[in-house]
Amino acid sequence: MAAVSIVVSIVFGFLFGEATGWLSGGLVAPGYLALYVDQPLRILMTWTAAMLALLVVKLLSRVTILFGRRRFMAFILTGILAGALLDAFTGWLFVGTPEMRAIGYVVPGLIANDSWKQGPWRTLLASAVITLATRTVLMLVAR
Repeated sequence: MAAVSIVVSIVFGFLFGEATGWLSGGLVAPGYLALYVDQPLRILMTWTAAMLALLVVKLLSRVTILFGRRRFMAFILTGILAGALLDAFTGWLFVGTPEMRAIGYVVPGLIANDSWKQGPWRTLLASAVITLATRTVLMLVAR
């Protein structure tokens, strides 16, 4: 089911992007989010990690030159780090709650990268639209 989700989100993300010009947080990110629509805390933690990564990279960009691949790599690495830190913090604070973890390793970084380009609100809206459309297709395919 994960492969279907990823392919559908790539197609929908591309079409949505062509129609609106809005980015959805990486073409694969909504596909992963669609797999966890029934676990909203995981989606919230993923977005929290993405916003932490965005903040850190914005701060880093004040003291170093970040553009192109360097900036993208900074988003991916800080997204991984932010997800791991949030996982550790929530694991310590809320023992035994796996639904408080971020989704994947690179998903927060992909979301943060697109949030840098167009702002977090557009990215959130585009991501929500593609995620829900992908989830709808998954529900129809699963029948």
